[in-house]
Amino acid sequence: MGMKLYLDVDGVIVGQNQDGDRVLIPDIEEILRYSKDNYQCFWLTTHGRYSTEDVLRYLAPYCIDFEPSTFRYIEAARWNTLKTKAIDFSRPFIWIDDQPLQAEIQELKNHACFRNWLHVDTYRNIYDLAVKKIEERRQEILRKDQSQNHNS
Repeated sequence: MGMKLYLDVDGVIVGQNQDGDRVLIPDIEEILRYSKDNYQCFWLTTHGRYSTEDVLRYLAPYCIDFEPSTFRYIEAARWNTLKTKAIDFSRPFIWIDDQPLQAEIQELKNHACFRNWLHVDTYRNIYDLAVKKIEERRQEILRKDQSQNHNS
């Protein structure tokens, strides 16, 4: 399978609207379609360290116009202390998160994968996550991987 996509929940697919309410981001359906078609997807969130069901239960109140089972194709990435322990560094990936810990950022740097983190903060800007933004990062990572393979 191709590139992996690791998704946080709070601050990524759950954001804050103009009224200050926490809601699913407006473009969630388009983003889900795109991610399903282009990536092997994993939840990388405190709300689902062990199971997809935990994430779906957490998301249920936000799914007003939406069936939570729509998210079922996304598997939970299992981790304990640092989210980066769940990342497969042997394959291309994008990790979308609003606030990685300093130790997680260092882990990305140690694996020369800092560029694979896509910073998104939908609490600050509900439209911060977009297909275009993810696709641009994907192309950047693929170009980097190709140039490294040519130089090896």
